[in-house]
Amino acid sequence: MIRSGTTLKLAKTPLVYVIGQVKVSAVMSLETFIPAIQEKLRHLGYPRYKRGRVQQVTIGPEGPAFDSLDRFEFQNREGNAGIVLAPDFIALHTSTYDTFEVFQAAMKVALDVVQEVVDYKLVERLGLRYVDLIRVAKNEHIREYVQPGLLGLDPADMGATDAIWKFEYLGATDQGKLAVRFSRGKEPLAPPDLFPITLKHDLTLATDESAFFLDLDHFSEDADDFSTAALLEKFGSLHYNLDMAFKAAVTTTALERWEAKPL
Repeated sequence: MIRSGTTLKLAKTPLVYVIGQVKVSAVMSLETFIPAIQEKLRHLGYPRYKRGRVQQVTIGPEGPAFDSLDRFEFQNREGNAGIVLAPDFIALHTSTYDTFEVFQAAMKVALDVVQEVVDYKLVERLGLRYVDLIRVAKNEHIREYVQPGLLGLDPADMGATDAIWKFEYLGATDQGKLAVRFSRGKEPLAPPDLFPITLKHDLTLATDESAFFLDLDHFSEDADDFSTAALLEKFGSLHYNLDMAFKAAVTTTALERWEAKPL
């Protein structure tokens, strides 16, 4: 896989959540395949099983329409990684990310097993998303961690305090669309569209810390036949730009504090 320059491993990583999703043409009979899928996955490191509902919003000529679909999840023993299935998507998510190669290998397991049982035909969207929780101590400033372009106006220039803001960038790439979002909130919560997060995670703060989220999302909406090999290659291409975006967004000081080392 091509990397965007030096590959870094952060000993004190701010990364708290990663999700890769393959959106497929819906298979409404998915529930009938779940027992066979579970039987395979529980022998491949995913013994936990959870079932729930996922809310979907469709915007039509008469306004938004809300729907609720079954959601099936197979988690590892530790409860910090899981394979999620719904009639129209397959996803792998984790709150303890190691390297992209490890994540890609786990994605291969998920795609191979599900495709063997269900036999999907059409992929409609592919997405890879990384969420970093940047903890800033009372005696620090967020400008020490991220580039000025993410910070907008300085509240001090307006006589304001406790500012809450959101920066969002959306650009085109060779693979699709790249979104960079940066926000601050009074509570250490992940982006609201990711809730509920069913995995074990650490989103707590010390009493003297502030929470900032760097949310990087790269996706492709090109329809294509379902092929595990092709999907894994495309995930690698999506990761390439996300790697560049992260390096462009943070400072050398941040990398030093997170103890970044070349792999």
